Amino acid sequence: MTNRTGGSLLEQNCRPEWPPWTCVAANVCGLCSTTLWFLVLLPQVWKNFRRKSVVGLSVLWGTANFTASLVNLCFVYGYAEIPLYGKINSIYMPILEFTILVQFWIYGHHYQRKHKVAYLVFCLCVWTTLLSLNLGLKLFPYIQWVAIGLWCIETFPQVFLNFKLRSTYGQSTRSVIIASIGKMTDFLSTYGLRMPIQYVVMIYFSSSVNYVNVIQVVWFHGRRPYIERDVTPNVQYKEFHDDNVDDNMKNTEEEALCTPKGQRLAPGVRTRRAIRCFLIALFSCFLALFAYGIVWATKSYYAIFAPVTLVSVTSFAFLWYSRSWKTDRVV
Repeated sequence: MTNRTGGSLLEQNCRPEWPPWTCVAANVCGLCSTTLWFLVLLPQVWKNFRRKSVVGLSVLWGTANFTASLVNLCFVYGYAEIPLYGKINSIYMPILEFTILVQFWIYGHHYQRKHKVAYLVFCLCVWTTLLSLNLGLKLFPYIQWVAIGLWCIETFPQVFLNFKLRSTYGQSTRSVIIASIGKMTDFLSTYGLRMPIQYVVMIYFSSSVNYVNVIQVVWFHGRRPYIERDVTPNVQYKEFHDDNVDDNMKNTEEEALCTPKGQRLAPGVRTRRAIRCFLIALFSCFLALFAYGIVWATKSYYAIFAPVTLVSVTSFAFLWYSRSWKTDRVV
């Protein structure tokens, strides 16, 4: 799995043609990523607990995360040789991700019980099959591709749900910020070192889809959720700003939409709009950087299909759900 080129923790998988300091910097980024992954889900778990709801979160996102971590746990302890911090992380993350799945079961009042039971049975069958293949047939290196594939697409269901609801109120802003920093350090670490091609591809998709999600958080910030008519009225939405964000931000869209034509926007609204546009442009530049990185790292123009796939899937989701935006309103 690893291509060790030195004895120090900060001198692993170095690119021989690059200066030594770049290897140290990339490995430091890798350690930072590991630290951030210990923290990333804690704000989300706490937010779910405080509002006693998981409305606005995709259960497919949570399931993909836990399934990938479960497969990775078997891989780490049954096949791979990795540092101690990696082994600790491989145990810690499944526990936290399973906690979120338990919250879906407890707080998922918007799901019918028969659907919850059917989904649980399906998941148990999948997890049992994967564990049997790993522990029984010792297919660790092959089944690990399942984890890599899931990590590539894990955030897509959440992105789709955000487009559908026209809001990111279900996500913890703190968790999204921590994840965005972690994905950037992941990118710098993976592309700054000599890593297997599957990890190069995985980090591209994982980081890029995460930054699409970050752009959604900036874009939809302050919007009230779109509530479909068939959602049961006992669902609570009142605490989607529990990240201590300025409550005045929630009226930004309404202020802009209700301003009569020809009337100038208030200075505060203009400032927030300018900041929003700047952040979206900045994160779009990061997406372009990731696209360049995968083409450079693979040394193949076929890699351009990765960003093309990302743009195509995201654009399809946006266009599909935006069809109703012109007729329905945000409540």
